[in-house]
Amino acid sequence: MEEKKKKRKVWFIVPAVIIIFVFCAFFFRIKKVTVEGNTFYSQTQMAEMFQSHFWERNILSFWLLDKLSLTPEPDFVREYEVSYPSLNELHIKLYEKTIIAGIAYTNQYIYFDKDGMVLQSTQKPREDIPLFETKSLTTFTLYEKVQMEDEELLRQIMNLSYLFRHYKVSWDRVQFNDKNEAFLYVDKIKISLGRKENYDEQISALPSILKPMLERKYEGEIDMTNYKVKGDVIMNTPNIVEKEK
Repeated sequence: MEEKKKKRKVWFIVPAVIIIFVFCAFFFRIKKVTVEGNTFYSQTQMAEMFQSHFWERNILSFWLLDKLSLTPEPDFVREYEVSYPSLNELHIKLYEKTIIAGIAYTNQYIYFDKDGMVLQSTQKPREDIPLFETKSLTTFTLYEKVQMEDEELLRQIMNLSYLFRHYKVSWDRVQFNDKNEAFLYVDKIKISLGRKENYDEQISALPSILKPMLERKYEGEIDMTNYKVKGDVIMNTPNIVEKEK
């Protein structure tokens, strides 16, 4: 008798579990995904990234995966927040990694973040992102650190990228000559920075130097190759020497 009762319980539990599973699968099925903060990919593409597996298409299972940190982790995203506006709707707020500069090499434009990770490559330059122009052999894989034949030059680029961002310097492009000497272009001003491992002294002074120059619509060249803090800033058009205040 006890065995029969156990069998009856099993036959009752199994269908009940199946019914509950089917009910949850359909009733809590995600019907709408909205994404906020996306710039690299469209809404549709981002939704597909977060809905690529069966378990990610249900609110309950997605919630559980999210709590267990098992939801997708796009390489170009720093972090994201998930909210549930309704039983069938998913909202994702992205905090993408920020492109800070690009490298122009032959006909390719490679854009990277503060760590040198390549976030985007294009055949045409982006107008909103400043560029480093170099002839050094450059190779890359998307979402991996950019590789250059000249490692010293790459270190120079990363150092300048960090300093421009840190000191909030607005710039247009940087060109390197065959000696890896850097020339910074800001509007119609050309600034000689020379070849260094660390440009901190020069870049830290740039905001106070450039502001009056840009206000006066200065055109010409500034030599900061041998610049030291509180040192002289040499301009050859007009031919004067100004002391940083």
